[in-house]
Amino acid sequence: MNHKIAVVDRNQLTEYEVKNVLQLLLTSFADKFSKVHLTTTEKLTTLLYFEQQYPPSQTGPTDYIVKNEHEIIGVLSISKKSAMPKKIAYPFELSRTYGFFTIFKYVVLLTALEYSPGDNEHYIENIAVHQKYQKQGIAKALITVAQAEVKKGEKLTLLVSATNQHALRLYLKCGFSIVKKKRKVILGLLANEANWLFMEWGR
Repeated sequence: MNHKIAVVDRNQLTEYEVKNVLQLLLTSFADKFSKVHLTTTEKLTTLLYFEQQYPPSQTGPTDYIVKNEHEIIGVLSISKKSAMPKKIAYPFELSRTYGFFTIFKYVVLLTALEYSPGDNEHYIENIAVHQKYQKQGIAKALITVAQAEVKKGEKLTLLVSATNQHALRLYLKCGFSIVKKKRKVILGLLANEANWLFMEWGR
């Protein structure tokens, strides 16, 4: 992989870069959001609303970013334990625009995907590579850089769909091991996947 990886806190990104990251995530995980009946533009608007109304705390997330000129083509986001977990109020503004049930379903889905890391834990919230740049070693390079940031006694964790064999093979190749299996009924209903694997890597 010839692209450089930049490590930045989410609150250091420009508005354009944040939009670019969220667009990449929505495209990469489109199947997980397919039951939320909003257009891609509306989903992006909703995610941007959450970013603006409830900005990230000082403890994260940290984004590992790969660019091709000005376009973000790869991202890996990591969160750590926060002393002050952010509280999200229900977005009634969005409900008035897109309908209460649609936004309610979206909020429940995002909440079900949330995870609170413990002490000495770096949690990979997501990893995504633009479709045009896949199979070029970008995902592996992102993980390798993230692993280099982990100190002795710390661990890197993630949650992956049990049916995502491509991602599972990559994580196993990068030294992760399956710690436990999780069944999330809500994600089964809203994201078409109820079975998940919690994985861990440490020094």
